[in-house]
Amino acid sequence: MSKSSNQKLKILYLAQILATQTDEQHTLSLEDIRRRLATHGIQAERKSLYDDMEALRVFGLDIQMVKNPTAQYFVASR
Repeated sequence: MSKSSNQKLKILYLAQILATQTDEQHTLSLEDIRRRLATHGIQAERKSLYDDMEALRVFGLDIQMVKNPTAQYFVASR
């Protein structure tokens, strides 16, 4: 996968998407997240999204996952 000029902004866009578009009633799958990142010209692989979400958790963003029946992600507390 070639890197776009926005690729370095991926984790920032990921944080913005999760913070503004998710909560306990509005979750996103990894595919939903990938599509939203693509609207910003960013390509993301599943493993890199796991790594980025873990980095955001370490940073302090309360990202939770529920199975419904696939994994769905949301920001639990703000």
